[in-house]
Amino acid sequence: MNPIPPAPTTPIIKIGIIQSAKKVRFSCSGTFTIEHSKAGRITTGTPGQPYEATISESIPARIIHSIRVAVCNDMETASKINQSYRQKQYATSIRTVGEILQFNDLTIDNRDMWVTIEEFETMEAAAAFLAQHKLPRDAKIVETIIQPAVGSVSVNRTTYKDSIRIIPEQPDAVITIDEVPIGIQFHWQRNEQLQYRGNIRIAFNNAGLLVVINEIDLENYLASVNSSEMTPDCPLGLLEAQTVAARSTVLATMGKHHYNTDFHLCSDDHCQCYQGALRERSISQQAVWNTFGEILIHGSHVCDARYSKICGGIMESYPNVWEDIHIPYLVEGIDSNNSIDLPADTEASARQFIDSNPDVFCNTSRYPLPPKLSNLYSTKDLFRWQVTYSREEIEQLIREKHGEDIGELLDIIPLSRGASGRLIFIDIIGSKKQLRIGKELEIRRTFSKSHLYSSCFYIEKTLTTNYQISTVTLKGAGWGHGVGLCQVGATTMSSMGYSYTDILSHYFKNTSLKKLYIF
Repeated sequence: MNPIPPAPTTPIIKIGIIQSAKKVRFSCSGTFTIEHSKAGRITTGTPGQPYEATISESIPARIIHSIRVAVCNDMETASKINQSYRQKQYATSIRTVGEILQFNDLTIDNRDMWVTIEEFETMEAAAAFLAQHKLPRDAKIVETIIQPAVGSVSVNRTTYKDSIRIIPEQPDAVITIDEVPIGIQFHWQRNEQLQYRGNIRIAFNNAGLLVVINEIDLENYLASVNSSEMTPDCPLGLLEAQTVAARSTVLATMGKHHYNTDFHLCSDDHCQCYQGALRERSISQQAVWNTFGEILIHGSHVCDARYSKICGGIMESYPNVWEDIHIPYLVEGIDSNNSIDLPADTEASARQFIDSNPDVFCNTSRYPLPPKLSNLYSTKDLFRWQVTYSREEIEQLIREKHGEDIGELLDIIPLSRGASGRLIFIDIIGSKKQLRIGKELEIRRTFSKSHLYSSCFYIEKTLTTNYQISTVTLKGAGWGHGVGLCQVGATTMSSMGYSYTDILSHYFKNTSLKKLYIF
C-alpha cells in the first residue's frame, strides 16, 4: 500500500520498536543511505540485501535514582508539595517532563511537574529507602541520566561511532526489521519480522545495548496503530474512534511514558500497539483520512485518551489505576445506554456484578464480534472468566514476581475497589510475611506468569481437612485496566450504527473534537 502523504505540519514522532538488543538485522525494499549522527550520509545500501548491526563497543549511561512522590499539572501545586517535603527534611527537586508542540494557532503543552526526593546511586538503595519510609502509595522510583550511554555500531563490518540512521530514498520504501518483540511480558509475547515506513535510527539504550527507533509522521503511524490495537475486520466507526483516541494519546504523552529514552512512545501495550506497515489495510488508512488531524480536547488540553480491550461493563476512574490525579474525562461510567448498579466498589457489589450478565456494549455473550477480533487472544471469552491456582502456585508466583518468601499462604484480603469492581490494593498474608500489593497492574502481574486479564475479580478458596488453603479461584470480568474507551464496547457501538463521534462522547465525557491540521 502507498503511504499517506503527510501534511506540512504533521509531526514526526519517534517510536521505540526494539528497546534492547545485542544485534539488529534489517533490510530495505529500496535504495537507502546510512547517516552517521555526526558525519552525515556516508553509505549507500542495496535494496533487499540483509544487513546486521552489532555493538562494536559501548559504555552504559550513568544514572542516579530518586523517589517521585507527586505528579502535578502546574508549577504552583508542585512548589507547595515540594516545600512540604523540605520541611520534613527531605532533599527535594521539581522535574518537568513532557513536550510543547505548536500547531498553527494551538499550543499543546502536555508537561507534568514531578516532585522527587533524595538521590541514590543504585535502584536497590532507592527501593530500600522507599520500603523504610512512609510515603504516598503512588511513590515511584525514577531515573535521571547523568551521562548518556556511548558506543560504536558496526554494520556489515563498517563501524560507526555513535548512532546511525537508515533513510530510504523512495517515499514508498519500507525497512524490514527482524525479531521485533510483541506483547512483552504478556501471555502472547512473541517476535515477528515487521516492516516500517519512515526512517530507522539505531542507537544505544541506557544499558549500552542497541535500541531501534522508527521516525515516522503521525498519520502513517496511526494507519498501523488502529489495526494493530484492533483488527482490520472491525467496523470503520470503531477504527475512526480508535484513530482519534490514539492520535490524542500520542500528543498527550510524548516525552512522559519514556522520559529517560530517545523515543516518545514504545510500540507495545505499555504505550500503543504499533506493528508497522504490514498491519495497514485500506480501511485502516480510510479511518485516518476521515479523521485527519483530529484530536480530543478537554478545555484547552489534549486528552490522554486511554483505552483497554474490555471494561467488563463499567468504566474505571483514572486514579484507581494510576496516580491519584482526577482527570475529568477518565471517570467511572456504564458501558451501555441501560441502567445497571453502580458502583461495584464493595465486596458484595463486586461479586454480584461479576456474576451478572448485564446488557452492556462489551458483553461478548450478547453481541457478536468480528471474527478476527473474536479470536484474538480469546477476546470473545474474556467478558467474564475464571482461573484457579493451587496454594503452592500462588506462593511461587509471589517469589518470582516480588522476590519474597511469604511462607505458607494464609489469606488474600481485598482492601479497596474502584467503581468497576477492579481491585486497587490487596493484602497477601503469609506465615512468614505480609505484603500489600497495588495498584491494578501490580495485582495482575502478581497472579499470573504474565498478566492476569484484569484486577476485577473476587476470590474463592478451597480448604484441606487441616483448614489450609488448597486452591484459589479468581472469578473475574474484563480484559485490561478499564479506563476510557472500551475497545470491544466501541466495536459493538459501531456495529449498531453509532458514529465515531458518538463513541468518543460516550467514553470521554465533556470532551470535544479539534482539528490540528488539514491535508
